[in-house]
Amino acid sequence: MPEKSKITKSLKTISGSPGVYKMLDEEGRVIYVGKAKNLSKRVKQYFQKGYQHSTRTQKLVEKAHDLQTIAVDSELEATILEHNLIKQLQPKYNVIMKDDKNFVYIKITEEDFPRIQIVRKIEKDNAKYIGPKTAAHQVRETLKVIKKVFPFRHCGLEIEMKGKKVKVSKKVIKYPCLDYYIKSCAAPCIGNCTKEEYREIIKGVEDFLQGKAEDITKNLHNKMMEAATEKKFEKAGRIRDKIKKVEQILEKQKVADAKGEHKDIINYCITQSRAYFNLFQIRDGKLIGQENFILNAKDADETESTEVLEAFLKQYYEIATDIPKEILIPHEIERIKALEEFIQNQTKLKTKLIIPKKGIKNKLLEMSLKNARIFADRNKPSWQQESELTKNAVEQLQKLLKIKTPLKRIECYDISHLSGTDTVGSMIVFEKGVPKKDMYRKFQIKTVQNKPDDYKSMEEVLYRRFLKIALENRFKDYEFKKAGKKDFNFIKEHDKNDPTTKERQWYIIEQKKAQKGFIAIKEYSEKVVELKSLWIKKEERGHKLGHLLIKKAMEKTKAKRVYAICKPELKDYYLLIGFEEIKTTPKELKMQKGKCHLVYDKAKHKVDKSFSKSPDLIVIDGGKGQLSSAGKIFSQLGIKIPYISLAKRLEEIFVPSPKLTSIRLDANNEALKLLQRARDEAHRFAISYQKKLRKF
Repeated sequence: MPEKSKITKSLKTISGSPGVYKMLDEEGRVIYVGKAKNLSKRVKQYFQKGYQHSTRTQKLVEKAHDLQTIAVDSELEATILEHNLIKQLQPKYNVIMKDDKNFVYIKITEEDFPRIQIVRKIEKDNAKYIGPKTAAHQVRETLKVIKKVFPFRHCGLEIEMKGKKVKVSKKVIKYPCLDYYIKSCAAPCIGNCTKEEYREIIKGVEDFLQGKAEDITKNLHNKMMEAATEKKFEKAGRIRDKIKKVEQILEKQKVADAKGEHKDIINYCITQSRAYFNLFQIRDGKLIGQENFILNAKDADETESTEVLEAFLKQYYEIATDIPKEILIPHEIERIKALEEFIQNQTKLKTKLIIPKKGIKNKLLEMSLKNARIFADRNKPSWQQESELTKNAVEQLQKLLKIKTPLKRIECYDISHLSGTDTVGSMIVFEKGVPKKDMYRKFQIKTVQNKPDDYKSMEEVLYRRFLKIALENRFKDYEFKKAGKKDFNFIKEHDKNDPTTKERQWYIIEQKKAQKGFIAIKEYSEKVVELKSLWIKKEERGHKLGHLLIKKAMEKTKAKRVYAICKPELKDYYLLIGFEEIKTTPKELKMQKGKCHLVYDKAKHKVDKSFSKSPDLIVIDGGKGQLSSAGKIFSQLGIKIPYISLAKRLEEIFVPSPKLTSIRLDANNEALKLLQRARDEAHRFAISYQKKLRKF
């Protein structure tokens, strides 16, 4: 092992108390966070000569160049601190649950007439939450079935009882709605049921979701008999039909435990640096739910199962809303009592981790493992995993296009619209030949409305994507600053407004002390701020210096929204950098008529991790026309990144040149297959976004 002076020095002073340790790489990035009952003993173990480490730990130790420790008072404190630091820092070598924003919860609102909704996060609003669930479509199907038995509402109306009358506010729909007429909603909006009757419906839903189905059928049966005794045969018949529906659903639930206990069963498998988890939820002895999760576990293998399982238990039970008394796990983990304390800390109920060796509980774990393996097989298509195949395809493509640098990052772009409406663009990213989905981006086209124009739409997408990189590269030696006295004469030469007045704040941009342009900010109030007097020297125009001035000026104001009022012919100029047309103009700006009123919402334009990176190759979906559009934008922005297009009809690769030459490859060529995968993924992503827009 190479000598590492910083770590050697740190090892001499590490405390023997419980705590957390962080390993940092050469650039100072935290690459691993761990906890220990005895910091000194645990950390020294990593750097002990001759100690047999797993492959993953060996790589971690090789990359570690510095070490930091935090001592705490107890093992529970260390567990909580470690968990929070992993969430915050997302270290490369920790086992982390994939956050693909697929988790959902069933929310039962706290109102006089509660709604049942599907949401993606828990809020502190006194509502009841059930989850997390990993498949939103399955949750929707479940609620559809339950709604046939329990006619709850899910509309956006705000309904409350005022004395004996129902008051409806926030009238977002006409009511009663279709659900009432097809007997799928109890319609509290028109006073069709009392508050108490509606609460019974909601209780039925809660009981059903928590596996208390016998209570539901027993309660319905009693009500049916009561209605029959009172000779309300029509009502009794409706209740009988509900009982049949509940029983049909119950037939699909497998009896797992005759004792009727509450427990979670967890098992998993590790393959290709990922851990695939299966979780069975058993309530009252019945299997009421199954969830699957993926954890990123870089370079991990089966020998590191203890850390992988512990990481899942901490991350899942922090976000779970229903924690049973028993959790069955497949093997021992280190410091099991500390982990039980951590889980109890989330729920305030005593929870026990159990490792069964035989009997029905062990068979349930085997069934869970089988399902975890099936889940793993379904979720690792070969082209989405880094392998020799994808590596060779990337290398072939680099050679084919005669690009000198390795193609570590490939970006592909596509445009989608429906007869010219709802035009959108997509950007997908492949790193080392495999999809990097957290880097994907979508674009709602602003400069093309109600008419198909794929070329102009592509120009907008590429302009918005590469503007930041272009501005950083092109104007490195330009200085943006507040205008001083020596600048006022320059401003007066080109603008009728007096820069010495306090009505506006003036800013100047210089290159080697030579003034190149200016802009002003006018603050009417804390909320209403307007950009004014943008001016650029003639020889600088066309190079997007104005866009740099606008962006720099907006950074100087604390206002969350910045307004710009321009001539119609300049509207696209502002739209391209994120401005939007506004429906309601602030009263301070209404005097400026006959112009376009635009606004820039800073909340929508935070620093974008994906836009901060430069690709090694750009792929455009289309033929010569799309490639020409791309060339036009790259020329304007001064972008010098290799780019090509892929035309679907003959699968031709077009390369920019005076004659726009094309390359045709054999259908089995791996480089072509890589480009096709990128093109198809960009198309899929664009279509899915376009369909989503049409729903609203």
